[in-house]
Amino acid sequence: MFKKFLAKFGKGAATVDLRFENRSYSARETLHGEVRIQGGEVEQKMNSLTARLMMSIVTKQGSITREVATIPLKGTYTILPKEPKVISFSYDIPGDLPISRRGVSYYFDTHLDIENGVDRTDFDCLVIEASKEVQNIFYALNRLGFQEKSTSGKLDEYAQEFSFFPRELFVNEVEEVEIRLAYEKSGIRIWMEVDCRTRHGEMEAKREFFIEQDVLKESRQIANILKECITEMVNNPHAYTQPFSYYIQQNYAHAQQGVQGGSPIAGMVGGLAVGILGGMLLNELMDGLGVDEMIEETTEGLGIDEEESFLEDFFGDSDDQ
Repeated sequence: MFKKFLAKFGKGAATVDLRFENRSYSARETLHGEVRIQGGEVEQKMNSLTARLMMSIVTKQGSITREVATIPLKGTYTILPKEPKVISFSYDIPGDLPISRRGVSYYFDTHLDIENGVDRTDFDCLVIEASKEVQNIFYALNRLGFQEKSTSGKLDEYAQEFSFFPRELFVNEVEEVEIRLAYEKSGIRIWMEVDCRTRHGEMEAKREFFIEQDVLKESRQIANILKECITEMVNNPHAYTQPFSYYIQQNYAHAQQGVQGGSPIAGMVGGLAVGILGGMLLNELMDGLGVDEMIEETTEGLGIDEEESFLEDFFGDSDDQ
């Protein structure tokens, strides 16, 4: 009787532990895991068992946390004293989730609802990397001498933007390259903005193009395409000034609906955050993610070149996998 009394307050009650392989997972990959429940000192009735994938985003006002998905694992059941129970699960990681970067992180919140007792929880961090195809695009830029910036991966009302600066090729012609990506049936669409250095100052050149799935397997082929595109933009930036299609499409949708934000482009990397948070909220709270200024202020105060200090070996071995 005394054990039942203590179990109601969590002492000697059942415990819960979510487990999956301790590694990073790629967007569009299936995560396989299991939840281990260990019975306590007494028999207890469990109302439900769920695991929620949570997304945390750093803003100037602090951290915002929202639920990405709920994975129902078990309904009502009774667990006996000291009884071990293992429940397997799988989760398909969406391709339009933002990739883990500074200011964007994920964790699983596992909740065991115990009737007439203290609920049990478990928290497990999850790192979501770029898919193999997107990673090869990053490798291709690395082949051309571009390095990802420390502030890359910021979110806005459209999706997630990745930014790179030249270290070798194009170092005298380009200040920065920014890209956004969207998965389509037969490949990936890229929106590229190049900040070109001209005799009259910096000029933005914008270009949209598509890379077929077969080409995405080889970072060397991708590098050739990107090199050609960037070269043409640098040589004639005035020819590439049209607004991006996602900008036109989204603003048209906003005009039709009479609202701003919250209409992510299908398949766009990071677009799911727009759907969850709403583009307008992202714009107000993020203001360029906010983390840009925080990093710059910190590195300037320490006298550090934040470009050179950021994960010099981020790309690792750029050979084709």
